[in-house]
Amino acid sequence: MAREVLMSSGASAMLSWDTARNLGPRASRSFFAITIAVMGGCGSQLETQSRADLDRVQTQLGRQHSTDSDEHGSAHDPEQRLGTLRSYVASAFAHSPELRAAYEEWRAALEGPRQARKFPELVLTYGGFIRSVETRVGPQRHRLGALQWFPWPTRLNAGRDAAVHSATSAQKRFEALALEVAAQVAHAYWRLWFVQKNQLVQEAQRDVLISLSRQVRARLEAGKTGLSDLAQVDLSISRTSDVIAGLEEAERSATAELIRAIGAERGTPTPIEPEQDPPVALLPESDDTELRDAAVAHPRVAAMASMSLAAEERARAAKGQRGPSIGLGLDWIVTGPAVDPSIPDSGQDAVVGMVGIKIPVSGGAYKAERQQALAEGAMFRARERAARDRAVAELEQALANLRDAVRRVQLYETTLVPQAETTYSSTLDGYQSGRASLAEVLLAEKDLLELALGLFRAQASYGASWAELERVVGHPVPTRSDEGDMVP
Repeated sequence: MAREVLMSSGASAMLSWDTARNLGPRASRSFFAITIAVMGGCGSQLETQSRADLDRVQTQLGRQHSTDSDEHGSAHDPEQRLGTLRSYVASAFAHSPELRAAYEEWRAALEGPRQARKFPELVLTYGGFIRSVETRVGPQRHRLGALQWFPWPTRLNAGRDAAVHSATSAQKRFEALALEVAAQVAHAYWRLWFVQKNQLVQEAQRDVLISLSRQVRARLEAGKTGLSDLAQVDLSISRTSDVIAGLEEAERSATAELIRAIGAERGTPTPIEPEQDPPVALLPESDDTELRDAAVAHPRVAAMASMSLAAEERARAAKGQRGPSIGLGLDWIVTGPAVDPSIPDSGQDAVVGMVGIKIPVSGGAYKAERQQALAEGAMFRARERAARDRAVAELEQALANLRDAVRRVQLYETTLVPQAETTYSSTLDGYQSGRASLAEVLLAEKDLLELALGLFRAQASYGASWAELERVVGHPVPTRSDEGDMVP
């Protein structure tokens, strides 16, 4: 769901969490133009792709605001447009301050390559002769100069590449955070969903107990039971009322968590659509190998890989700083007319071409900078391996939780709840006919209540587990229905 709300870019959608995985540099200008053109052409395309991804994210979020406003009134009126899990995730993407901060970090990082490939500033000089130098062709009066330095090509190329890889890492961190936000919203949503289902069950139980209390009173008046039965039923009613009161506080807590997850203002209504059906408990269509491959390619892992590449390019740039820089310049000396106008070339200006070279002398400092960058690269490679291991472990945990939730949902739906309903119905009939005691009725009613709540709890756990699986895998995971249709 996270991918679909933010953007899509054909076969490699940005929030498939794979777009611009190998984001490279754009070709920069350099003194050695042919070399840079060969080394930077591919990078130019990849950097352009990353910028297109950034623009699509912003466009998609803007379209989401526009759609909400057109269909449901004001885009800032969440009461009219919230209710389903998808709508809450879309609202979180549009308003989450954490996600906005990650987006701005990505946008800022994409300005780095342009800065890294800039040339030293062109130096323009002017000199006026306080005491004119008289030459054969006339006195020298002014001197104009221009000087441009060209660094060693590796210094620009590697610096640009490091900036692009850093921008890639920022993009991957944004994508990983989008997955985190979607999972947080799903957990808060299903928590609130279960609390409201619990309220409905408890209120229905209280109504049943009140009805049973009336039956007991009638039997008491007929002399067929004692006061102890009536007191026992009334005690159950009081306990249920206390549970309902506690659920009101639980609903406030769950509502506050959902508001925080979507980045809404305090007091924002958080309705759950009454017709919102519980999720169908199905296992993923993809096998464990496919899910594991996707998990180890998670944006969180890719972010570490990009930072490692950025550090290695910074090491290459530091090494390039030890190479000489070449300067090309031009001096123009303005000359006045000669004293003797008959002298050939009288007043002709002088033009001087210049070539300079800078030889680095702080080799030890550049070597230390390179070693530092290499050490940072090794650090990020180790973090990448740790992130891969953590992704595999999280996937195994998510699959275990999901399989357990599916098992429990199916068990409750097909066995436990139907059995409890049959037991309660037969026990109640037996009590009315005098073949069962009130204690048996209350016990059967308690079992039915607990199993009904167990079913709702298992369904909510399944929904949260599925969201966690998609967070770990890094993309929507399809299931296959009994008819063979794909169900996201």
